[in-house]
Amino acid sequence: MSVFGIALFSTKTYFLLNYWDCLDSKRSLIIRSLYFTMEHHYTQLDDGASADVKPASNFGAAVLTVLLALLLQIFWRCCRSICRNHVKKYKFSSSSAAANMDGSTIAAVEKILKYTFKDKRLLKEALTHSSCREDMSYERLEFIGDAALGLAVATYFFCWEPRLNPDQLTLLRTKSVSNGRLALVAARHELDRFVRSKDTAPLNRNVREYVKAVKQGDDHKNLTVRSPDILADIVEALAGAVYLDLNFDLTKLWTIFKDVLMIDEITVPNDFESSEIIGAQTELYGLCGKRNWGKPVYSLVKAERCQYEMKYVYSVEVETDDGVCRHKGDEKSTPKDARNSAAYLLLRSLQQFSII
Repeated sequence: MSVFGIALFSTKTYFLLNYWDCLDSKRSLIIRSLYFTMEHHYTQLDDGASADVKPASNFGAAVLTVLLALLLQIFWRCCRSICRNHVKKYKFSSSSAAANMDGSTIAAVEKILKYTFKDKRLLKEALTHSSCREDMSYERLEFIGDAALGLAVATYFFCWEPRLNPDQLTLLRTKSVSNGRLALVAARHELDRFVRSKDTAPLNRNVREYVKAVKQGDDHKNLTVRSPDILADIVEALAGAVYLDLNFDLTKLWTIFKDVLMIDEITVPNDFESSEIIGAQTELYGLCGKRNWGKPVYSLVKAERCQYEMKYVYSVEVETDDGVCRHKGDEKSTPKDARNSAAYLLLRSLQQFSII
């Protein structure tokens, strides 16, 4: 075999190897084009088409061609290695966010919920903020969780006390699953420690300030720090994750989240007759309108600090057809609850004296 034959064989082998290696890419077209060009060139040289070229020159050209082929092969493999390393690095970065949630984190959240997930991916998704662009965020779970919690709470209060009217049921539901209430729940359970987010320094700062205020014993109604929406979103997303993991079983969802939401702080006591009806102010205002009485007038009786919290007492009076009716409420931790207490006790007095 001539020198040109050896060179042609070596070059063919190189191009064929790289051609098959790149068969599924556009680079295969370039390799194939170069292959046929080199084959044609060497065939002409090997057949003596160029008779004026000296053997020494032919040998030198062949050696240079082989060296060029080797250099191309080295260059190609280096480029391929760099590309592969880049892809591996990218894949690692994408999966590192998921790796941040280790088994201890999952166990900690499950302990708070008192529920063990069958599909752990739902829990990871429920705690992932939209700033983690490479992972699925909690937005879809938040949507279904919001709806599921609202229905579960409404069903609970509807079945709990048949005498609650629609206005009272609405107030109970709102008070149980409002953004402020859910943010307070998240802060008390310290769920903010498990949220996965990126590049959200202002958001994280607001969350820290709010959680700090809650830990100091402030009620969410008296907080000067606005409750961050992300905390309420996380509670709703967790509810959505549990709801899906339970195959959309609303009863089981409520069994779990009744404790998570600390619903006993909101529900009225079992002794309905001696309890304060939530929304008594609204009920009293509506009664005055129906009877063409004067509007209820509330007066602050007492406001003083008791240890670590404020205590308020309000009285309310209403001018009825039978004269002015007045009643003082019980001591409460917020002005709204104090006014509500006064309104409720006045309503009871009106019932006892058969005025209504």
